[in-house]
Amino acid sequence: MKQPVMDELMDSAGWTVSGLLRTRSSRSPQAIAQWQLAPDGQWIASTWSDYCKAVASLAGRFRKLGLANGDRVGIMAASGKEWDYAQLGILAAGGVAIGLDPHGLDEHTQEIARLCSFSGVVLANPALLEKLGDEARRKLRFILSIEPCTVTGVVALDALIDDEFVDDRWNQAQPDSPATIIFTSGTTGAPKGIEYSHRQMCLAAAAILSAFPDLREGSHLACWLPLSNLFQRMINLCAISRGAQTFYVADPREIMRYAPQIAPHVFIGVPRFYEKLHAGIQEALAKKLPWQQKIAQWALRIGERHAAAKRAGLPTDPLFKLQLALAERLVLRDLRGIMGANLQFMISGSAPMPVWLLERFHGMGLPVLEAYGLSENIIPVALNRPDDFRFGSVGKPLPGCEVRLAEDGELLVRGPGVFSGYLGDETAEARVDSDGFLASGDFASIDDEGFITLIGRKSEIFKTSTGRRVAPSNIESLLRQLERVEFAAVFGAGRALPTALLVMSKATWQDAVYEFCQRLREDAAIALAPLPSYLRPAGLALTTRMFTLAGGELTANLKMRRRNIEQNFAPALDELNRHIDNAAGAPFETQSKDGLVLFLSL
Repeated sequence: MKQPVMDELMDSAGWTVSGLLRTRSSRSPQAIAQWQLAPDGQWIASTWSDYCKAVASLAGRFRKLGLANGDRVGIMAASGKEWDYAQLGILAAGGVAIGLDPHGLDEHTQEIARLCSFSGVVLANPALLEKLGDEARRKLRFILSIEPCTVTGVVALDALIDDEFVDDRWNQAQPDSPATIIFTSGTTGAPKGIEYSHRQMCLAAAAILSAFPDLREGSHLACWLPLSNLFQRMINLCAISRGAQTFYVADPREIMRYAPQIAPHVFIGVPRFYEKLHAGIQEALAKKLPWQQKIAQWALRIGERHAAAKRAGLPTDPLFKLQLALAERLVLRDLRGIMGANLQFMISGSAPMPVWLLERFHGMGLPVLEAYGLSENIIPVALNRPDDFRFGSVGKPLPGCEVRLAEDGELLVRGPGVFSGYLGDETAEARVDSDGFLASGDFASIDDEGFITLIGRKSEIFKTSTGRRVAPSNIESLLRQLERVEFAAVFGAGRALPTALLVMSKATWQDAVYEFCQRLREDAAIALAPLPSYLRPAGLALTTRMFTLAGGELTANLKMRRRNIEQNFAPALDELNRHIDNAAGAPFETQSKDGLVLFLSL
């Protein structure tokens, strides 16, 4: 195992999150730390000194409100500097900060509140109190609101930030004391809490930074994912460590509006974002004049050829270099401008990205590096590096993570970031063996160079009636590249061949439905051709009913909850299977009675 990173700044900070801010502020007090949008749309800057003073003031105020060491405080608000002020103020006071999703299901929020027994909460506004439930509200000793309010018993967060209320001993955090509790329900089940210490959070940030040495003081980072998401918080912690500037975007739907202004050097996202980004680029190109479309497609092909040659370590001849220069000048440079002028690379996590999409972005000069982590191990298990990556893999292990494969091919990981049990349910032993290795739940392979390739979730892989083992994610990645496909979910346990449910854009049902479906059938056959016959779906069910968080089909990280999808769409899937059985191998095409689902044979 690569040993955990011994980071000089972390040592100076005493391996606490709030200590890291204090150290950063002492080293570059007047450098810009944060940018936030004002109501008039202007970006307002604040310095590391401003940041540290706000946190120091809040730490004292939290203690005055009765926050004791180990007390838990929930934060439920959109991304913004106030979220980070509150988090670090709670940590500096000796408390534990728990991120809550303002858009999460009420029953999940109430279960988290029950498990944590909050001493207080910091909310975007008092209306969010309703999500906690009566029992949790009765236990609260204080309620803070980020937005101005006049509700009795609720205090505005800004009113507690006072430069005069700062004690030199404001940072009471200890390295091995709990800092946060994250909640995961995976793709099934109720929320499960996992507690991590200051030291573990700092070790994770140091490990991430060891893989990205080009992230330095003054680099731009976008904070646009919900801060209830641990990885976004870890990136913000990396910004403190390196002195990078964080730009807050409260509404994730607005990120592409502000990306050119932010001009991030590194950008983090999830596969769904990159799929939508690619679809948006394709839609924009489709609106060009025919001759402009031809030039754009030529330039993209040149870019992909160049990227493929770079990945293979092959030289390029002088003529091709001239073609590349022309492609850059006419198309590629402007195309990259959608992410600003500074972008070096992008990072994707939470679910696999299709290799074809990774190659497409690389051809544009927008490399996406996949990462892999587990809620039960705060240090990311593996990352692709800018100078050492392989598409289709999740990269090589990070310092502090020792990996090996179990006899059945499941990936195991050991290190100081591995959790010690679920909150209120000490069942870590069920997933950690006698040697301290955590069972990831993922089948994987590791090549001679150390690159890890995920094969599929153990819980998602199913067997067909012929005894074949099927990893649905590989099939789904091919189906998602088809025109108008928003989501793809593959099922088929106990059947001769898999079937697929495709969630289509609304445009599918607007005009020329059957002409489009005929084209889709042909395109699907081409996309699935590389697969062995037993992995090719026998039929498709097409619907425009979207997977949603509220409907239970998606997690907060936009992963599919397969069991819920299969239950929610059971009538359509059952009808598709009946058509397949009745057709006995003959082609078919039919529409369901409600007019929302179309079935196609493949």
